[in-house]
Amino acid sequence: MALKTPVSEAHVRRVLAEVEAGQVTAGAVVSDADREIARRQVRGELSADEAVREAIAAALDRFPEK
Repeated sequence: MALKTPVSEAHVRRVLAEVEAGQVTAGAVVSDADREIARRQVRGELSADEAVREAIAAALDRFPEK
């Protein structure tokens, strides 16, 4: 999914900082993979559904079943 209007990198950084602050407040750890997925979603390169699928796949890679 592409946005019709591109967003600035300053906007992307601002949104990511806000999201990460909320995650840290909630006690969550934000990985580099999480940040990259979020960056792509804010830029409009991924839909919310696509971002969720990628985040789940990244988490499964980090925490494989025993």
